[in-house]
Amino acid sequence: MGMNFFFITIYGKALGKAGIPKRLLANEVKLAIQDNGKALGKAGIPKRLLANEVKLAIHSSQPICPFKGFIYFYIMKHSQTIGILLCLALIYTTTQPFIIIESRNWVITGWNPVGSSFGQSGKFLCFFAALGALFFALPFIWAKRFNMVFGAFLFAWSFRNYLILSTCQMGECPQKQWALYGCIILSGLILLMTFLPKIKVS
Repeated sequence: MGMNFFFITIYGKALGKAGIPKRLLANEVKLAIQDNGKALGKAGIPKRLLANEVKLAIHSSQPICPFKGFIYFYIMKHSQTIGILLCLALIYTTTQPFIIIESRNWVITGWNPVGSSFGQSGKFLCFFAALGALFFALPFIWAKRFNMVFGAFLFAWSFRNYLILSTCQMGECPQKQWALYGCIILSGLILLMTFLPKIKVS
C-alpha cells in the first residue's frame, strides 16, 4: 500500500514538472488515487483508513516550501563550486582587519598581529581553506569525506579566533571588525557545502 501511494506522489510531481496546470494536475492525482483506491477497497481495507491514506498522498504531492526547488536543484547541484568560491572568499577575509585596538593604534589582521601576542591566526584558515578548495574540485568520495573534517577545523578555528581576539583585556575591549564575523559565517557555509557533495556512486 505504501509503495503504491509513493508512486502516485512521484507521478504527480513528474506531471507538475511537465508544465501541466495545477488544476489538471490535481485531477490527474485524484483519478490515479481513485483507481488505486478500488484495488485497496477490494483488499478489505476500511474506508476510513483508505480516506486517510488518500489525504496523505495528496498532501505529500505538494511542495514543502516555495524554495524547495532552489535548495534541492541549485545549491546541491552546484555545492562544490559554491564551496570553492567560499574558500577563496575566506582566504581574502583573513587579510582584512579582525580587530582594532585604539589605545595602541593596532589594526590586527589574520596575517599581521602587529605587536600583540595573538599570532598569525589567518595562516591556519588559509591552509585548510586551500585544501578544502582542492578537495571540493576532486570527484572522489574519499576527498569529500576529508573535506568534512577540513570544514569542521575551519569553523572551530574561526570560532576560536573570535573568542580570543574579542576578549577585553586590561579594561579595554577591542573594536570587532566585519572580517572576524565573516570568517565564522564563511566557515559555517563551507562546512554546510561539505555535506552536499555531488558524486556518482556505482
